[in-house]
Amino acid sequence: MTPRRTSATRKVQIVKAALTIIGQKGAHSLTTAGIARVAGMSEANLYRHFQDKDEILLSVGSHIGTVIMGTAAAIAGGKGTPVEKLERIYASHITAISEAPGIPRYVFSEVHICNPRLSKAMADRMGNYMEILAGIVSDGIVAGSLRENLSPRETAVTLLGMIQFTALRHSLDHGSFDLREDAVKLWNNFRAVISRDAGVPSGKSQNRRRQTRLPARERT
Repeated sequence: MTPRRTSATRKVQIVKAALTIIGQKGAHSLTTAGIARVAGMSEANLYRHFQDKDEILLSVGSHIGTVIMGTAAAIAGGKGTPVEKLERIYASHITAISEAPGIPRYVFSEVHICNPRLSKAMADRMGNYMEILAGIVSDGIVAGSLRENLSPRETAVTLLGMIQFTALRHSLDHGSFDLREDAVKLWNNFRAVISRDAGVPSGKSQNRRRQTRLPARERT
């Protein structure tokens, strides 16, 4: 005899079904009937756990927050250097969106525009995420592993923007390129930008930076 599933289990099942549909067809295609079908239950059963579609969308956002921001908070509070923590958070985020395309499509969707509850919840989560990343960057500056002239908040925004733009491009290109492979290249470049120069005399480092600002036609 199959054991009855708890309400919490059913809710997770419904949220994941909604995220699957968003990943395949976009948030605009989301209906309670479609969610119930993918979740393998009747629409009447779905309404025993959620009042309406908006409540499901709120829970989808909460689920994404647990997967992305919850993981980031755990990494930030764990062991490792600031650079290692940033890399782990970046890698976990890329893994999450590569395994669940519905995550970036939910974030980029228009469902937040006409729903103040959804937009506020997403804004709050993004703000908390930036605080976590900015805190790690600050630690790296103090430890001397990251450039001292970095702005923690702007560096955090840059890292998030790098993830979001990559996810958007991957979605628009219908997955035509390897998301993780592209992400590794971007991370390596980002790390080189934020890390302090190692073993390079300050004069040579400054001279090298001056040269990179010269227009190509002047470097003859």
